[in-house]
Amino acid sequence: MELLAASQRAFHLPLHPPGGTTMKRMMGQRSLLMVGLGVILAALATTAITAQAKPTSKSSSSTAQRPGTLVTKNFNLTKVAFANDPKVKTCVRITIFGTVQYKKAPARSFGKPRWLYTDRKIISPTMTAKSFSSPRCSGSGKAVKISKAELSQRWYATDCTFNPGISVGAPWSVAVAPTWSCGDVTAAQRETKFSKAAASYRQSNSGKVIKFNSGGVNQEACMSVDASVQVYKKNGADNADATFKICPS
Repeated sequence: MELLAASQRAFHLPLHPPGGTTMKRMMGQRSLLMVGLGVILAALATTAITAQAKPTSKSSSSTAQRPGTLVTKNFNLTKVAFANDPKVKTCVRITIFGTVQYKKAPARSFGKPRWLYTDRKIISPTMTAKSFSSPRCSGSGKAVKISKAELSQRWYATDCTFNPGISVGAPWSVAVAPTWSCGDVTAAQRETKFSKAAASYRQSNSGKVIKFNSGGVNQEACMSVDASVQVYKKNGADNADATFKICPS
C-alpha cells in the first residue's frame, strides 16, 4: 500500500478516487497525452523507414559506376629487323601504332603508391613494313622493292597470363598461340597477305579493338605484340621480326 501511494503521489494522483468533474478533467488530459505520444511515435517510425529505404549518395554512386579515371593515349613504336637469308638480305622497318585505353585507380598498399588498371584496350592497332638496304640496317637507307609480303600481329598479356579474357572482332581471331616472350598463351592475332611487289606495306585495322577483360591488374599491366613480316624476294623468303610492349602509366 505504501508503494502504491508513493507511485500515485509521483504522478500527482490522489490516493482516493476524485469526484466526477475532477475525474472527467483528468481523463481528458490523459487522452490528450496519449494522442500526442502516438503522433510522436508515428513520426519517428516514418523517419526510420525513410532513412532505411533511401541509400546514401556515396553508396549509390559507387554502385552506378566503376572506379577509376579513363586514360587514352596514342602510341607509335618502331624497330628495324633483318631478313638475312642469302637470297633476301633486306632490312625491314616495322612500325606499330594506335591507341591504348584503360581505367586507372589507386590501389590499397603499404609503402610506395600502387595503381589498379582495368578495362585495358588496344584501339586501331596498325602495322607498317618498309624494306630498305643499308649497311647494318642503320639510317633510312635506300628503298628496296620486294616481290610480296605477309604482315602479322599477335597481342597478349606481358605477364604471360594463359587466359586474360582477350576479345576481338573480325577479321581478328583469339587462340592459344606461340609467342616470343611467354611461349603458348592466349593471344589476339591477325595476318594479312600482300601479293603485289612494293617497298612499303600497311596492315590497317581502323576501328578494331582488342579488349583485355582480365579484371584489375596492379602489378604487370603491360601488353605485348609480336610483329612479323614474311619477306619474299625473287626465289627467296625470310622473316623479319620485332616485339613491342605497351604499358599503362
